Amino acid sequence: MVVFKKNFSPDLTVNIWMLTLTFMTLMIIVIGGLTRLTESGLSIVDWRPIMGIIPPLKYESWLKIFDNYKGSPEFQIVNKFMSLEEFKYIFWWEWFHRFFARLIGLIFIFPLLFFLYQKRISKKLFVIMVVIFIFGFFQAIVGWWMVKSGLNDNPYVSSYRLAFHLFNALIIFSILLWSTISLFNKNNLNNNNIKLIELFFITGIIFLFITIISGAFMAGTHAGKSFNTYPLMNGSLIPDDYFIKELGIRNFFENTVTINFNHRWLASFTFVFIFSFIVFLIFFSNHMKNYRSLITVLIFMTLQFLLGILTLLTNTELTLASMHQTNSVLLLGSVLFAYHSYKYR
Repeated sequence: MVVFKKNFSPDLTVNIWMLTLTFMTLMIIVIGGLTRLTESGLSIVDWRPIMGIIPPLKYESWLKIFDNYKGSPEFQIVNKFMSLEEFKYIFWWEWFHRFFARLIGLIFIFPLLFFLYQKRISKKLFVIMVVIFIFGFFQAIVGWWMVKSGLNDNPYVSSYRLAFHLFNALIIFSILLWSTISLFNKNNLNNNNIKLIELFFITGIIFLFITIISGAFMAGTHAGKSFNTYPLMNGSLIPDDYFIKELGIRNFFENTVTINFNHRWLASFTFVFIFSFIVFLIFFSNHMKNYRSLITVLIFMTLQFLLGILTLLTNTELTLASMHQTNSVLLLGSVLFAYHSYKYR
């Protein structure tokens, strides 16, 4: 029988463990984005949860893994002239992505069991960790399901599965971050909160989620490599072929013109919405005590908008594109932190 800690009280070691998991989740999202940007995600064509942790150590092992890759549609259609040395570059990105994901699993499960044994986990925190474990286990399955979509006839990963994979990662990150903030800041629920302000916070977070996921469709369809101008697209505010009748609602997920247009203007709207709301809280409201958290949101929000434009103008240059994705998660985290600071005093 598991005996839990009586309350959700502070424990520095547990808090640091939670903070570590939150940071590692942020890092796996960044690594996953770089794996995608370097087009490395299909370099390993099998899924070996245990033995896959061991990389090829001999020349013969490299040849075997490379031969396996040669049977994939990506090699046969896209990379048929790739050398072994070029293959190693994309292999190491995908291998490290999977290795780091496994490492998160180990950092999650063994300290959790140890803290449970020492009765240093409250029932509330245990329930949270069970939820995260379910999402994490699901994330691993979704990750392989995503990779498999590019190992059949089509040499490209399904943008639907890519977006779902990212969405699930953002859920895990958000739960971990919120729980970690709660552990470090033992504040009480503020019963004097204005519901409208809470609604604006929640609305802003939802808009951020939608905007980030629309960015996954940008990456999955390579829509960001088209129309490298801002704000106009091919000299027009609303480009031709925005809506192709045959695609119907699939225009929003498969038509690169529509995806590009929607992402840039959804991001612009989200920027204006959150920026205006935060400015209001800073200058026209006395209901927020932690103004540093609001200023942090403004900084990340402005940086995200500028990085988005620069990423478009440079045809999704690798460094800028990675910074854009990384900053989107930092922005989400800053808004969650500001909301937590408002909700709990």
